[in-house]
Amino acid sequence: MSIDDGEFVQMNAITDVEAVHHFARTIEDAEAKRLGIKVQEARIILARRLRTSPGTLENIRRLRTKIVPNWLMNRIKAEFVAVLQVEISRLSNEINLARKTGVHHSDAALCAAAAQLSAARQILCAEIGSVTFIHDQDPPVKE
Repeated sequence: MSIDDGEFVQMNAITDVEAVHHFARTIEDAEAKRLGIKVQEARIILARRLRTSPGTLENIRRLRTKIVPNWLMNRIKAEFVAVLQVEISRLSNEINLARKTGVHHSDAALCAAAAQLSAARQILCAEIGSVTFIHDQDPPVKE
């Protein structure tokens, strides 16, 4: 399939809109949870940080938009990566604290935190490309 026939371009645009929908939804939910506020209130804060309107983010969340400007997609992706890095740091600290306080490695909470940490790292690796984790506490380093 060539780029000239339009179908390939439309398929990429649909994939991009779905991806940015996932990213925006995740960062809105994370912001709301972090601040203990409603998603609508978090959307206003996030929109200000992304330099767009809350209505634009709502349209992306509800899949009402057919195209997303490249500048906005890049900002949303960068914010998504930042949210994942904060989550990785939080989970790493939680695991280290549990280990230091003598929690057994088979404890359900510790296992759940380790599983979440692994999942967050996999998502981050898929998003930013090939990364290597030197140590549990260290941030990802580009290869």
